[in-house]
Amino acid sequence: MSDFVIETENLEKVYGNKERTHALRGISIKVPRGSFCCIVGPSGHGKSTLLQLIGALDKPTSGRVSIDGVDISSLSDNKLSEVRSKKIGFVFQFFNLLENLTVKENIQTAMMFSKDNKKDTGKRALGLLGVVGLSDKANSKPSELSGGQLQRVAIARALANDPPILLMDEPTGNLDTESEKDVMEHIINIHKAGKTIVFVTHSNEIADRAELLFEIRDGKLKADYAE
Repeated sequence: MSDFVIETENLEKVYGNKERTHALRGISIKVPRGSFCCIVGPSGHGKSTLLQLIGALDKPTSGRVSIDGVDISSLSDNKLSEVRSKKIGFVFQFFNLLENLTVKENIQTAMMFSKDNKKDTGKRALGLLGVVGLSDKANSKPSELSGGQLQRVAIARALANDPPILLMDEPTGNLDTESEKDVMEHIINIHKAGKTIVFVTHSNEIADRAELLFEIRDGKLKADYAE
């Protein structure tokens, strides 16, 4: 088993035909298993594009992405869906919770897409809510929760199928200072429990907590270092 759970090699992403936009230009990174990594840089310079390629939400124009030792760059859509289901949990800036479902039911819906998680979904959903400190909100609707609580539910949902990797795109971007602090403490605890976390952020405070930092500018890797 490789020490690196995520690897990219000369990753390129170009949008458009006549008017071509180079979102990524030759990105090569390695993310150690179990690390907490941040991707930083100005808006519109390729951070989210890189995260989407790592997460098998999009395919590169050229180059290679490996997840847990498997090159996913040329996999079929069905195989990519399987990778997302088993290997990766996503947390976005906007919570994307279903308003008509309870908090517990929102987490259970994520378990429906896994072949391995069909039993005791309610019990496991409650366990995940305990991980993010929201056991008492299981039967609440999203409209009854604060922004910080909603993001913690989204984190619990990302953990639904016990993926080894969590990809987070500005998950604290819409939160106030206290809510951000609370959410980050849960994220750090989840990382300490063994998850690999790749976190896109504009926050210097969050980036300072990373074990590994990648800076993207104009689609290129400007710097990376291990603290």
